[in-house]
Amino acid sequence: SYDYVLVNAGSAAVGFSHSEGSLEETTSHTLVIPYNDSEELDRIITKNDDIACVIIEPILANMGLVLPEKQYLNDVRKITHQNDIILIFDEVITGFRLALGGASEFFGIKPDLATFAKAMGNGFPIAAIAGKKEIMQQLAPLGGVYQASTYAGNPVSVSASISTIESLIMAKNEIYPSIAKTCDSLVNGIKDELEDAKLNFTLNTIGSMFQLFFSGEKVNDSKSAKKSNITKFRLLFDELLKKGIFIPPSQFETCFVSHSHNEDDVYKTIEFYGDALRRIKDSS
Repeated sequence: SYDYVLVNAGSAAVGFSHSEGSLEETTSHTLVIPYNDSEELDRIITKNDDIACVIIEPILANMGLVLPEKQYLNDVRKITHQNDIILIFDEVITGFRLALGGASEFFGIKPDLATFAKAMGNGFPIAAIAGKKEIMQQLAPLGGVYQASTYAGNPVSVSASISTIESLIMAKNEIYPSIAKTCDSLVNGIKDELEDAKLNFTLNTIGSMFQLFFSGEKVNDSKSAKKSNITKFRLLFDELLKKGIFIPPSQFETCFVSHSHNEDDVYKTIEFYGDALRRIKDSS
């Protein structure tokens, strides 16, 4: 994959390069705004009259798991619509995972464009762009915006995705409530173990997604996420791996539950979390 613009937030929302090889001229045209801060979004848009689009993960999964405040996504949609700015949802994580229609369906908010991947192919490499007809028609071959890739339309990945989506359509009323229930059981069990170990924590969860932060305060943006105890999270990863439980090695990734996980998996995982958390408590 290739990110033409990979930036972090600097002061006054000016982006600065997050990766070597990115041109300052490119990153300077990207403004980074704190998540869950619609007032700041409105202020930046009011101050700049040349903003082409706002791209956002409706649920952040690249800094652990950070959920939108109650009216945040509605505010983002309202602000972008009022200012005739294209709203793009990055649904690479949430698409087909949170609901068949991703976060857009889950929250009832319709973006102008959306990107999908991962869950769409049930493990096969694939990505897709979807959006309003008048925008999509700007892409080649209908329009003048060139878009192509070496493996675009790969028959194996496309066949896997079609099969996955067809299966989800037929069983969506069973699958999504089921994996959410499994995730809730797992998260509640982990929460009990954390309380028994008397560790400071925040557990964010939605649908089949969850992440643990070793922090005693609410985690609702990148600033609060970065205050969590990364050392303890690394110890948790190491201890769970010894027991055969694999979670993402970084604090700033997200854990998922699939339809293949059953009650035995949940009970075993909770037990091993308890063992790992007691070791972490003893070492602190």
